[in-house]
Amino acid sequence: MRKLFVFVSVLFTAMFTSACIHTLAVQELNQIAAKYLDDGDIPSAISRLESSIDLDPNIYESRYNLAVAYIKVNACEKAILQAEEAKKLIKEEPAINYTLGVAYDCAAHQIFEKENDDGEIEEITYSNPDEDYKMGTKFIDYLEKANDNYKIYTQLVPSADDADEVLRTISQNDEKLSEMKQKYNHN
Repeated sequence: MRKLFVFVSVLFTAMFTSACIHTLAVQELNQIAAKYLDDGDIPSAISRLESSIDLDPNIYESRYNLAVAYIKVNACEKAILQAEEAKKLIKEEPAINYTLGVAYDCAAHQIFEKENDDGEIEEITYSNPDEDYKMGTKFIDYLEKANDNYKIYTQLVPSADDADEVLRTISQNDEKLSEMKQKYNHN
């Protein structure tokens, strides 16, 4: 019986130690990534955050920070995926709703706009009517999701410093949605 107790104790200690080391590694990667984000080294931050998620996909901060980093490099679709995963982990966090709003807004506008080499915005057109309709519908879906998340954000934090700006964005998006729904006969 004593041997069994010693064996179980050693096994428990090994598992506990392994879990602690694992958690420390994730925390360290997140701290390094935060420093890279602060320094503007977004590719290095993304690399560390992706590694952190590989180690533990259930850490809200890793997912959230990766979404923010992806937005900074205009990888909006990737930002949406990470922000949606973060939202599954913590549902009532205003920051994730704001970030999701920004990510969906960004992805929507990338459907019909791109930045040229001079930094100017150019319109993207689709010559195939089926492709144009498909992308128009996707634009509408993304912009609606952006507004839904912005609205949740302003409901959760009505006195936020940026609340008026977010409400203006919602209003501008509503105008664009009305125009696009008419163009694509979308209800």
